[in-house]
Amino acid sequence: MQFQKPKGTRDFYPEEKTAREELFNRFRTLAKNYGYGEIESPAFEYLDFLTEKSGESIKNEIFVFEKRSTEQFGLRFDLTVPAARLFVQKQKELQKPVKWFYIDKMWRYENPQKGRLREFYQMGVELFGSSQPESDAETIALAVNFLLSLGLKKNQFIVKLNNRKLLEGILESLDIKKIPETIRLIDKRKKMEEKEFESALKALKLSPGQIKKVKDVLKSSPSQLKKLKLNEKAKNGLNELISLTSVLKTLAIDQYVQFDLSTARGLEYYTACVFECFDTKETLRSIFAGGRYDNLVQNFGGEPTPAVGFAIGDATLQLLLEENSLWNIPKKTLNYYIVTIGEKARPVAIKLCQQLRERYRVDLDLTGRNIKQQVNYADKAGAEKVIFIGENEIASGKATVKDLRTRNEMKVAFDKL
Repeated sequence: MQFQKPKGTRDFYPEEKTAREELFNRFRTLAKNYGYGEIESPAFEYLDFLTEKSGESIKNEIFVFEKRSTEQFGLRFDLTVPAARLFVQKQKELQKPVKWFYIDKMWRYENPQKGRLREFYQMGVELFGSSQPESDAETIALAVNFLLSLGLKKNQFIVKLNNRKLLEGILESLDIKKIPETIRLIDKRKKMEEKEFESALKALKLSPGQIKKVKDVLKSSPSQLKKLKLNEKAKNGLNELISLTSVLKTLAIDQYVQFDLSTARGLEYYTACVFECFDTKETLRSIFAGGRYDNLVQNFGGEPTPAVGFAIGDATLQLLLEENSLWNIPKKTLNYYIVTIGEKARPVAIKLCQQLRERYRVDLDLTGRNIKQQVNYADKAGAEKVIFIGENEIASGKATVKDLRTRNEMKVAFDKL
């Protein structure tokens, strides 16, 4: 029997792992520059905790453990919910606002597709304790600046921005009864044919007139929405959107952002600002997404606390970087490779290797290759320099050091290496 990895998962060989770690380190550095601290939580949580505030649609996407005794667990699908739990546990002693980031694995049980896997990494941030538009804007700015730091340009991605209060208020004014279900459909609209979208709305008991009004209003701009007779919730949402747009302009991020009323985000805990980033051709799934969830902390037993955050999935981001020739798999790199000449030199080479490893990346032959084979191996391993150790070098107390890039050689005393 030939064993294969589970569908929707990936193996990472050293070079691929190094490329991914470089990506994560870029995000880690930027998040810390914005004042965020890193958190980590268990891979699994109580199942009822994961499903309670995320909506019915998420239940079928969770990897569920077999129930033992009275306990049943599920693998986390994002870190917003676990981060809210961490916040509630220490809410009273934490200085606000609390700014956390994470880089960790997530799991979703679904049919694997391009950019959509069953096991994947997420990089994300959560900010608790501020309801100001500056916190929403800073969150979006962090995500945009991360993409820019990877070499992506303005014409390669766009952030779609909306407000859930605005969308919910408009749907309420249309006398639509099943608002959460309608919002989930709107969120999936771009993945559906027009007739399929209409049929799905009809299945939710929307009349032909309501369906037409929904389709028409989704095409509206903020200036057009101002002319409509909006209820109080929709007005609040529109005003929040205008305030946020003003801050984004101050941060010089507005050029990467576009209003889109159909941006809804399927998870039910979002309450106000929501955003989602796509490649400009919109051939890939979302690059990052997030929004404001001001009720989640209170729903988990904490004191009322405004919150906002986003997450970036590594799988789709890699596809976007590959499409723009920005995903580079580095060679294995060594500072030194020690070439051993003769058995008598082996103990000296081993000792020198251990000493150099305190400061450098160093390797040596472990298979008994000849000199030519050792140098070829060092070259393919990406070594910067080769150190030759033989009887002559031991007698003189000086090693022969060869730079594999310039091909220059020099003699260096062992204690100077």
